[in-house]
Amino acid sequence: MKQLKLILATVTVGLFFLSFMHDSETTVVGLEEGDKAPVFQTEQIDGTPFNLENLKGKMVLLNFWASYDAQSRMNNYYLSSLYETYKQESFYKGEEFVVVSISLDRFKAPLNLAIEQDETSAFLHICDYQGTNGSISTMYNINEPVNILIDGEGRIVNKDAEYSKIEKSLAFLSAI
Repeated sequence: MKQLKLILATVTVGLFFLSFMHDSETTVVGLEEGDKAPVFQTEQIDGTPFNLENLKGKMVLLNFWASYDAQSRMNNYYLSSLYETYKQESFYKGEEFVVVSISLDRFKAPLNLAIEQDETSAFLHICDYQGTNGSISTMYNINEPVNILIDGEGRIVNKDAEYSKIEKSLAFLSAI
């Protein structure tokens, strides 16, 4: 009986330690907080190539918005202020803060006018002029304006339409 207990204890302890040897950092690509954000390549509206993978090591805000959406336009002013506050900040799992502005517009003229009027030229601007049917919108399952904060390891930290929640995440991650 003592031998059986000793064998069971040894096996249990062995399995316990083996569980730590397994790579528990399994990478899950998805759209939920904690998931690895889907990576995409495209062109910015000025023709410059863009690859989300190239922003690894930085805190990235994917800002899905539209020039025809009044709330998006008002939020652009708040986002500009947020960008100025955090652009050179050091974060837990990320250096600097970058805004990737992904427009859900279908027409160039109103988009370009909104970028000029809202003074968001410091952002990286992307638009495929297909609205919510575009490849990036489809990849991220976007049907309306929303923000997705991604850390330097490419993981989704926060997915929210409210800038106050994004700002709280940035403040917390810069204080760590």
